Amino acid sequence: MGSAARLVAFAVSAAACSVWTLVAGKDVNWDLLNYHYYLPFELLAGRLEQDFFAASAQSYLNPVGYVPFYLMVSSGWHSVFASVALAVAHSSSLALLYFLAWRVFAHLPPRERIGFSCLAAATGGATAVFWATVGASFLDPLLAPLLLGGLLLLLDAGRSAALRALAAGALFGAAAALKYSNAIFAIAALPLVFAMPGATRGLRLRAFLAYAAGGALAVGVLAGPWLAMLYREFGNPVFPLMNAWFRSPDAPPFNPGSERFAPQGWLAVLLFPFRMVFLDRALYSEMFAPDIRFAALTFAALALPVARAMQRGRAEGVLRATDWRVLAFFGASAALWLATSANARYGMVVLLLTGVCLARLVERLLPCGAARVALMVVLAVQLGTSMLASPSRWFLAEPWSSRWLPYAAPERALREPALYLTLEVLSMSVIAPFVHPGSSFVNFRGQTSLSPDSPRLAALLARHRGQVRVLGRALDLVGGKPNDGDVKAFDDTLIRIGYRVDTGDCFTIAWRPQSDDPVSRGANWLALAPTAPEPLSAVSCALRPAARDAARSEAERRVSALFDRMERACPEVFHGHTAVTEPLRSGWSRYYVDLDARLETVGDRGVLNRYRAGSSVELGRLSDWEARAGLPAACGGGSAEGRGS
Repeated sequence: MGSAARLVAFAVSAAACSVWTLVAGKDVNWDLLNYHYYLPFELLAGRLEQDFFAASAQSYLNPVGYVPFYLMVSSGWHSVFASVALAVAHSSSLALLYFLAWRVFAHLPPRERIGFSCLAAATGGATAVFWATVGASFLDPLLAPLLLGGLLLLLDAGRSAALRALAAGALFGAAAALKYSNAIFAIAALPLVFAMPGATRGLRLRAFLAYAAGGALAVGVLAGPWLAMLYREFGNPVFPLMNAWFRSPDAPPFNPGSERFAPQGWLAVLLFPFRMVFLDRALYSEMFAPDIRFAALTFAALALPVARAMQRGRAEGVLRATDWRVLAFFGASAALWLATSANARYGMVVLLLTGVCLARLVERLLPCGAARVALMVVLAVQLGTSMLASPSRWFLAEPWSSRWLPYAAPERALREPALYLTLEVLSMSVIAPFVHPGSSFVNFRGQTSLSPDSPRLAALLARHRGQVRVLGRALDLVGGKPNDGDVKAFDDTLIRIGYRVDTGDCFTIAWRPQSDDPVSRGANWLALAPTAPEPLSAVSCALRPAARDAARSEAERRVSALFDRMERACPEVFHGHTAVTEPLRSGWSRYYVDLDARLETVGDRGVLNRYRAGSSVELGRLSDWEARAGLPAACGGGSAEGRGS
């Protein structure tokens, strides 16, 4: 393929993604409000000691990958220009899919080769998961090109095998360093390094060493300094992950894992490609993203050996070495993805490669004309279902405005430093750069809630004594004061650290987009209708000291001991997870974000509420747990031995 053809592939992809991001609208995704903007601010402003779990557990992910987005937004780039710049970077995945398809269709005449390569790239890109993230702040579409580029490098060998392996290792290592979940794809590529076509044993060994060296170098440069900072601050380089090993006193001693979408059992794995066809946000994505391509690929993979046997050795059904290498990487990647998370965004490269693998198998199964028609039908159905069922953006599609994050803090918030406590699952740490730089942020109750006796929390409360405030989207001001019901819900949590809301001292940090400039008006003329509005402003109220309720504290201590006992006695239910006990209405709860579940007291009963799945697990009466009576059925039956102490 000549340089002009490569340039055309990149240009067409960039144009498609740039137009789409304008049509989709300005992305204000949940993770952006939670940590995408906060993380690079935390790094560049040196806030590891100043804040504590400001964006919950995500506060301590590697921030380097988000720095370009942060610099564009914080330096005043128009939201349209910043989004288009990101879209152009994301578009390179489509061009790389075309290059991969060009390799696997090398046996075809030029015109057929171009046609099938275009179909393969288009089918690969026909996933709503990709388009909902194009031009947005997510890392997944930004890092997918690194993984696809690494795969391309490993398709060839020859004398440059070691050099190619070094470069591929650097690309896979960079993707893993910037987002840890990508490490599985570096592992999936290892067989390709060991099985370089036509290479001697010595050359393969050198290729493996080069691959490992490239990966280690990329991780050292892009993640090493951040890991060292976390180790110095918390005694855990991946804090708060893997804390069962590192035992940092600032986080619970367990190893959290992403189990929200992970299939449970072999039957769930076998049915997974077919369940993807349906509208099911509990399967693999937080949004509706039906996908028929995996079912089609499964049928094609099952049909190919049958067709091959019927052809009795004819060359038409034979897969070549390049095909096997692409399919091996896809298969290993898909297996590891399903085993570790099955989260749609974490498996972006798997979703993209599906089109190339499907196109290749269909071309092997059918005559060229029939194969083209079959692929065009799959592509049309996939695009049609995505357009009808999938949203344009992951969370919110806002109208375009001059600033991506148009927060306006009142003069007092800019003048006076304070400790801002957030008590909602969405931490709103995005606001941290918009208030006094001496302020501190703590997500006290959220995805990973903090213990009231946390030493770091106590130190921050002491440092900001007299300047402690609460911050949240749920506090609506009417006549300058929040609703009594909202205040009570906040007070029930805050009293555990000796505070109550001062309703006479509140202000709003407002979301004030400006969309009257020519660029915004032009982009909004193209854009789809925005998502139904969500509250993006936040209200802050001062806190005043309050005496703790001794009886309430004793009730919390009692229930916490029982919850601990349940977690130890029911490993099949809790999978080793633990959390902080918190008030919930008139009872108590623990929130397990990785399980999409909440342990609740309902009267004298314990219930694990799997709210996303719409089901619950009965865990028996609290009085029975206190008396160490027999285990409930969900925990294995009637012996008291599993109760623990």
